[in-house]
Amino acid sequence: MSETRKIRVDLDNHHVHLRQETVYRLFGDGYVLPQKKDLGGGEYVSTQTIAVQGPKGKIEGVRVIGPHRPFDQVELLASDAVKLGVSAPIAESGDLADACELTLVGPAGSATLRCGIIAARHVHIATKLLEELGLKNAQAVSITSGGPRSVTFHNVIVRENSDSDLSVIHMDFEEGNAAGVKTGDFLELEY
Repeated sequence: MSETRKIRVDLDNHHVHLRQETVYRLFGDGYVLPQKKDLGGGEYVSTQTIAVQGPKGKIEGVRVIGPHRPFDQVELLASDAVKLGVSAPIAESGDLADACELTLVGPAGSATLRCGIIAARHVHIATKLLEELGLKNAQAVSITSGGPRSVTFHNVIVRENSDSDLSVIHMDFEEGNAAGVKTGDFLELEY
């Protein structure tokens, strides 16, 4: 029988990460994204949102995550891709090789970029726990939910969390809803 560990769930909605140049293009020269909620590790939810346009539709109010990043990335839900009329790959954050093209629209301008993905589910595991469990960064593990809709999520990528002692699985709302889990629930890590 495999060893298990309780991992807290954090469900993600669609959101966008922007390069500094894109922030300026969408919001104006010299603009700094204001902070609404601290996410830890230096990241925060901004008070700003943008619109995301595809060939067949548009989604308003997509939250911007700060601070700026070295790449532009829109993390979509699978249903968003259908609404927008795009084929977005399931990919790790920053892997934009096959990203779909989207138009980002802000109050000061727009940008059409190859930046759309559906984020692969992943688990951030604190460095100390990673070592204790004998796991490695980028290793795939399985995580199982409980309850009447219990499922096992396979191919969950491990990401080392050296910024805190927090261990958390990130998946999108659609995956969480399908499994009957919500932010704050705990799932079992299997390795």
